[in-house]
Amino acid sequence: MENIPFVGAPRGDSFRKTISVFTTKIRGASKLTGEKLLDVGCGDGSFTIPLSKDYRHVLGIDVQENFLEVFRKKVAGDSKFQIVNMSAEKMSLDDASFDAIITIETIEHIPDLKKAAAEFHRVLKKGGELIITCPNRLFPFENHGIRIGEKEYHTRIPLITWLPRIHNRYSLARVFTVRALDQLLCPLGFSRAYEDHIWPTFEHGGNIFSPVLRPLFGLMRVMEQSPLRMFGTSILVKYIKD
Repeated sequence: MENIPFVGAPRGDSFRKTISVFTTKIRGASKLTGEKLLDVGCGDGSFTIPLSKDYRHVLGIDVQENFLEVFRKKVAGDSKFQIVNMSAEKMSLDDASFDAIITIETIEHIPDLKKAAAEFHRVLKKGGELIITCPNRLFPFENHGIRIGEKEYHTRIPLITWLPRIHNRYSLARVFTVRALDQLLCPLGFSRAYEDHIWPTFEHGGNIFSPVLRPLFGLMRVMEQSPLRMFGTSILVKYIKD
């Protein structure tokens, strides 16, 4: 039995190093240029805005209206942005209408991920890019916490990600392997074209050790280039619609 994923808060503008690391990594996976970009789980637009500079039209969707309002204020007066409260599982969008989709640390929270994946395929143009970052099962900590009965524990849980049956039952959000992403997306008509991993930035709260670990930011960037990169906190993948 799998827990119902909770809806998480986005990384805001104060997470400058995190935004820089993620956007740099994503730009290494894609040129990010074209007519129309869709950001699924856009939050307050902290990632959408820097990643969408070379698109003429940008749609950001999310299910948390409070963060969408922040996004709207950031881009007020810029007609290239459209920001809509919409579920990834049922998008009221035309078929084959987007050149690219980005979804950053979002798919782990979507209740019916299979429906959302089918929607990704439907709204992408042939040859379009689907770029995903998501939690890595090989990272030895569950960062979102767990739910036992009616109680939630929003803290770091060591090693539970390596115990899939227990993790699936109690975790507040999913974790993934590249193989699991392939199994989800490739049967729909996607081909994986890029894989990378992102190591922690230690900017987020919820970990009493974060202040001590923050000086290790540079070491984490080295680990992203090392043979141990597969154990990073997040997976970055790019798929192409066949």
